[in-house]
Amino acid sequence: MKINPNILVTVLFFLTFLIHFSLWKFVFHLDEIVIVKFYLFLSVMFMMMITLVILVNRVVPQFLGLSVIGLILLKFGLMYLIRKKLNFDVIPDYKFHFILPYFVLTALLTYYAIRLINHDKKQ
Repeated sequence: MKINPNILVTVLFFLTFLIHFSLWKFVFHLDEIVIVKFYLFLSVMFMMMITLVILVNRVVPQFLGLSVIGLILLKFGLMYLIRKKLNFDVIPDYKFHFILPYFVLTALLTYYAIRLINHDKKQ
């Protein structure tokens, strides 16, 4: 049984959010507004990047790998710029809480791009 990569990436994203939110709320007893804003920002960024990966794959598929690297650098730059707006500094051990989901979503984006590259090679 083959799993559609779109469904797999979406399910893994929501599982990441649910696990992190549960830890945030019930283990660390922190304010949920900060994490909801953070995941809202990550969700918008993630969907924009998936859309851009699909567009690049349709227009110039030979540059898909390079565009993923560029998108990851762009995401890192935007996270650096937006960190003050999201009030990361008020959260104890904020690096643990915000870097792990960032890397999980970066891994999901990379997985999705690899699936697209492999799909193009098969055809």
